[in-house]
Amino acid sequence: MKKLVVVRYLAYITFILIILSILSGEAFAAKSSPENGNRNQYADENTIDTENYENSSEKNRGTESSGSESVKEEERIQTQDRDKYTAYKLERKHTQEELQLQKSEYREAKGDFLKVRNKIQTGKINPGSEEAIDATKVYLNSSISYMIAHLKNVKTNMQHSNGSGAEEKIAAIDESIKRLEAEQAAVKDASSQAELITSVSSVRGIWTNAQKASLAGAGQIVSQKVGEFLEKSENLSGGLEVQIQSLNETGVNTADLQTRLASYNQYIKAAHEKKATADSIYEDDTATQNDLKVANNYLRESLNNVNKANQILKVIFDELKGHGFNEIGKVITENDIKTELNNIKGTD
Repeated sequence: MKKLVVVRYLAYITFILIILSILSGEAFAAKSSPENGNRNQYADENTIDTENYENSSEKNRGTESSGSESVKEEERIQTQDRDKYTAYKLERKHTQEELQLQKSEYREAKGDFLKVRNKIQTGKINPGSEEAIDATKVYLNSSISYMIAHLKNVKTNMQHSNGSGAEEKIAAIDESIKRLEAEQAAVKDASSQAELITSVSSVRGIWTNAQKASLAGAGQIVSQKVGEFLEKSENLSGGLEVQIQSLNETGVNTADLQTRLASYNQYIKAAHEKKATADSIYEDDTATQNDLKVANNYLRESLNNVNKANQILKVIFDELKGHGFNEIGKVITENDIKTELNNIKGTD
């Protein structure tokens, strides 16, 4: 009998280790906490806002047009864009609040679970006792709820990303959520360690696949936004060069402007290179989760280069505005590139 108790005890300890291996340290969403200065780790959640650039460009073209209908249409489109963005911010706020709520409940359940584990280890309760089973069920249930909230947060950002292939990625997230909800129901009905171990194994597989798909999908969406900006930057660089040369021909010393433009081009080139390296990993179907983290790091470096280039751009246009190039300055200074690098932060 004593041997049987020891075997059951070891089985339960193994079970605990299995659970903690996939849920400990809040590994699945630790990077999404605003407390750490971060938000969601995926695209989620932020990308490069090139809409302002396009809106201001369209605005200029509309101004050049003499037709009042064109201006009205442009105003209508801008209003729609603002309404969509406002709706997105509200939805995003809701999903993030839900994520933080589930995170709090998860931490509480984990604390209770660890207390029960200590009781088992000190022999105060039986591994198969009702108290042990109930604590495990609450912990596993709260963990799944936290995972689901995290995936819904990712889904919200993908829905508003306008990235290619977003629909397919969203469908994959929905499928993962449905499977997690099914496992949650199984946990609720479980009455033994064996049943809970089966659920833990299934949850681990679902989460691993969902996490990998989310990392790859979010990275590709962010990369696409980076690409859109870089494409505009190439045309912009040529236009700037012409304007600086024209200014130079009027007798103005443009040495500083030329130096800044050269630095701008270097950062854009570096951003291209880092993005290309990241894309090669995202496009590899055999890429592991660690590979995707590496890709995210490359993309983060690309975004850093974009931010540095944009800062130089603002300085250039401020100076050009001082020499009468107001319209061009207006187009670009309104293009405030907003990048939230933590959105592509991978899990540890």
